[in-house]
Amino acid sequence: MQLVRREIRGSLPKLIFMAGLSGICDAAILAAVNTGASAVGKSDGLSHWAAAIFVVSLLLSINTQQYIMITTTAEIEAIVHQLRLRLMDQIRRSELLAIEKIGRATIVAAITSDTAVLAQSSRTLSFAIQGVVLVFCVAIYVAYLSIAAFVLSLIVVGAGVLMFHGASRSSEETDKASERERELYDRLTDFLDGFKEVRLNATRSGDLFDYTFEISRAAANSKIYSLSKIHRRTVLAQTALYLALGAVVFVAPRFVTSLDGSSIVMTATALLFVVGACFGLVQSIPVLAAANAAADRIAQLESTLRAAAVSTEAAKSQPNRQFKQIEMRDVVFRYVDKSSDTVFQVGPLDLSLQPGDLVFVTGGNGSGKSTLMRLLAGLYPPESGSITLDGIPVDDNTREAYRSLMSAIFSDYHLFRRLYGITEPYAAEAVSLLRQFRLADKTELANGEFSTLDLSGGQRKRLALVVSLLEKRPILLLDEWTADQDPEFRYKFYHEFLPQLMQAGATIVMITHDDRYLAELDFPAIRIRMDEGQIIARTSMQTNKRGETQTP
Repeated sequence: MQLVRREIRGSLPKLIFMAGLSGICDAAILAAVNTGASAVGKSDGLSHWAAAIFVVSLLLSINTQQYIMITTTAEIEAIVHQLRLRLMDQIRRSELLAIEKIGRATIVAAITSDTAVLAQSSRTLSFAIQGVVLVFCVAIYVAYLSIAAFVLSLIVVGAGVLMFHGASRSSEETDKASERERELYDRLTDFLDGFKEVRLNATRSGDLFDYTFEISRAAANSKIYSLSKIHRRTVLAQTALYLALGAVVFVAPRFVTSLDGSSIVMTATALLFVVGACFGLVQSIPVLAAANAAADRIAQLESTLRAAAVSTEAAKSQPNRQFKQIEMRDVVFRYVDKSSDTVFQVGPLDLSLQPGDLVFVTGGNGSGKSTLMRLLAGLYPPESGSITLDGIPVDDNTREAYRSLMSAIFSDYHLFRRLYGITEPYAAEAVSLLRQFRLADKTELANGEFSTLDLSGGQRKRLALVVSLLEKRPILLLDEWTADQDPEFRYKFYHEFLPQLMQAGATIVMITHDDRYLAELDFPAIRIRMDEGQIIARTSMQTNKRGETQTP
């Protein structure tokens, strides 16, 4: 309800007024029916006033209920829309470390399943609003008929509500079930992203399935336990309503002599009329509780993302298209390996980059090459040391402009189907690049969208490089780009594409293990070798036409 009150775009007072009017109309229908029924058999035989009130109240009730249900649905969907967009906006403005710490499963669950729970609760919420108002109005009508019956019903139902509320405070099992469901998402990702590895190894497949089975069973047991408690409380609340009805019929007449048969019948009718609304309210509690938990998780995620998001002013920094020098001085970065909880340190690192430089980064697996690339790209902020662009420190205020120099293809790159962010005319150049990279017969570009991404690993990387070249940024970062290329295209890259890029004035930093091809280059380059997070060797390479490496 706090979320609805904070996010609602329409008129909340009008919605409350219509809900109140709906409850009054429903109570008026009940009063008209009771009055009309009591008039049967008397001299006039029919209460025209009661009939008129019944018709008018019914028409008003129909219109107000439609307004409440439609408005509530529209408002909840609008709130969900706002939340999704706001979360995605905060995600795109957050830093990589924050996103990695939160975890993919938590983010995806909040934007998909949690917002879906909120959307599904709209109908339940509209019925709950009407039910609360109806119960309140009928309670006033019961008090009008008999104060004693009202007090007795209030005592019995109030005791049931207190027991219900006291038993429903704990939500630990619901939280556990939600956590297990997030773990299930991670295991599903293992099945899909690691399908080849799973299919190749029957033992791995069996172990993964068994582990997934345990998580799924734990999630089911947690949900069964929490829902069982809710269902027990639901039965308790329903029992309290029936006890109130029985108390009015069987207990009240023994202690209140002023109650006649007609009053008891009218009071019992009123209570029967409201029993359905009360049952609806009780049954809506699990749905609203789930929506409440979802709203709480979304609020927590939004708070975390808001703290990690870059300010709007920084995000609007003007992009750079040229630079004079980038310097890394004594840069240190540490991260914790999730699998072993060990701390891995990269640095201190010193690196200078100038326009037209070609830098090859080599080293074994786990030596820190990819982390160096992320530091250079501005995706990881250094814990100590500094990165400067033309003498200006790269910080929260300048990082966005610094990143605008970079176009990167990381080892875990993502290939977009549309050319997002590329506004310059590119049609002719795109056709030429697709042909040059031997992709023209595999996919085509129309209206800013590729016809297909169903390509091999090497072809996808070539297409990613086409997109990077269309961005026309001065610095190109490549992380093991040639690893998925066949020998023929790998040779073509080093002896044809790379010289073309260098002649065009590109600045390239490339992680590679292609020592053979490095020895054959005939233009200046810098080779950096890394081990255990340190730059252990730095070589300025100048090769001749015969492939003999010269080291000044």
